[in-house]
Amino acid sequence: MQRTLPLLLLSITCAAVAGCQNEAAEMGAPQAQFPEYDGVVDVKAVGLKFEAPDSIPSGWTTFRFENTADVPHFAVIECLPEGFGIADHQEQVAPVFQIGMDYLSAGKPDSAFAAFGNIPEWFGEIVFTGGPGLTAPGRTSQSTVYLEPGTYLLECYVKTDGNFHSYNANPGNYGMVHQFTVTEDVSEAPVPTADLNITLSNERGIEVDSLIAPGEHTIAVHFESQQQHENFVQNDIHLARLGADADLPELASWVDWTQPTGLQDPSSVEFLGGLEEMPAGSTGYFTVTLEPGRYAWVSEVTNPADKGMLKVFTVAGESQ
Repeated sequence: MQRTLPLLLLSITCAAVAGCQNEAAEMGAPQAQFPEYDGVVDVKAVGLKFEAPDSIPSGWTTFRFENTADVPHFAVIECLPEGFGIADHQEQVAPVFQIGMDYLSAGKPDSAFAAFGNIPEWFGEIVFTGGPGLTAPGRTSQSTVYLEPGTYLLECYVKTDGNFHSYNANPGNYGMVHQFTVTEDVSEAPVPTADLNITLSNERGIEVDSLIAPGEHTIAVHFESQQQHENFVQNDIHLARLGADADLPELASWVDWTQPTGLQDPSSVEFLGGLEEMPAGSTGYFTVTLEPGRYAWVSEVTNPADKGMLKVFTVAGESQ
């Protein structure tokens, strides 16, 4: 892809909306009582649709993401600027990205450049607030983030047959996008207790603080710094189990949505979840059970290995 496209994508984004940023450090506010709410939200991928609640209280929220579909999915959480909703996204944003992707797939980056110029200004005010990372068919993943009151979307933009899941060409129908409200009420769900820490930074990429043993882990992901990369994606992290014939350059290309085969079902690895992008200074969590084997941490950025955003590791022990 030519470098002019990333420059345009960078120019149409702006600073995050402060009211939707992760406020994990500010936990002293009075909390309302939610006796039937334990902070866990069940989200299910059924085909190319999400099944999820329409309203939840603010505070620490665990998204338990069950992928019942036969393709990989994720559920990035997006806090929308005031006054905007799912209809605006589906009418003004999703078609523009699909048109641009169609041009990229056809080898016409200049036309894609022109198409992406139609992304509305308000899109740059969306605050990406984590969410379950790439999850293989039949798998369930879990991530936890702190949510402020506001209007949010869950979105999956994995591709099938070249089309983003979040795009639907049929008038009046929505793609794989779900709107929900986070209310002013605050739950009493506690901050998770992590046994492993990962730091994401622009300078050093992915850093893990210790070796990883088999078993269940709750992993804290610290977004030390954040940036827009050439493909318009910010630092995030996904966990992939690697088979014996895993092709790391292929994986690096696959996580880049601007490639014709990028985020295109099927994947050559088994994704076990992770945490989608969050603002700098935020901390989110995800929980995963690991068996002995070979794995990789990877971010959805262009050329992740060159940026320290593709790291292979082994969980010691005998493979199951």
